[in-house]
Formats: sequence, structure tokens, C-alpha cells
Amino acid sequence: MTIQQAIDRVDLLHPNKQSATHKVAWLSELDGLIHRELIMTHAHTEEQETYEGYTMDTDPDTVLLAPFPYDEIYTHYLTSQVDLQNAEIGKYNNDRTLFNNSYDTLSDFWTRTHRPISRREIRI
Repeated sequence: MTIQQAIDRVDLLHPNKQSATHKVAWLSELDGLIHRELIMTHAHTEEQETYEGYTMDTDPDTVLLAPFPYDEIYTHYLTSQVDLQNAEIGKYNNDRTLFNNSYDTLSDFWTRTHRPISRREIRI
């Protein structure tokens, strides 16, 4: 899934008034978390070593870090953030639960398919 696809998907499924700037920042935060907690703690390529984050200057066709079919995590995260900003706490709690489940599923997949590295090997 790309940055633009994630934004378009949440706008279609959950119409909102949040700016693209906010959504790109949220995607950047989530991929920062994925990078730090999953990629950097498991075997990875030199190319995966750095993560600069996303801004409005980032190409909207940039592919996000979570692969298909685990990329639903982005929809759940953006939706939960929109609900939080709108103070729709009941909806936020539901969307956050979906996000947490998606993150756990991604984490389980990553752990099954990538060798964990020792603490000495972790460079954050």
C-alpha cells in the first residue's frame, strides 16, 4: 500500500475533515514504530537500516512498510486517529482495538519470518 492509497482508503471508508498533512504525519509515526520495533530488532537488509519518515514532500506513491495482507493496519490507525481528533471516543476505542489486533498480527508475522537479532546487534 502506498501513502496515497492509505489516505484515499480511509477517506472513502471513513469520510473526515482531517488534512492530508495530518494523515501523512500519522503514517510516518506508524511506520517509524514498525521500523523501530520490528525491522530493527530482526534481521534486515542494509537498505532497511534507515527510516527518514514522511512529509508532504514525500512521493505519495511511496510504499509503506507493512506488506499485504498486513497493510490494513494503516486504515485502522488512520481511522482511530481521526476519531480521536473528533473526540468520538467510542469509535476510537473500536478502531484502536482493530489497530492493536492488526499490529499484533503484523508483529507475529514479522517474528515468524525474520530472525530476531541480539541486543548487541541492535542499532537504534
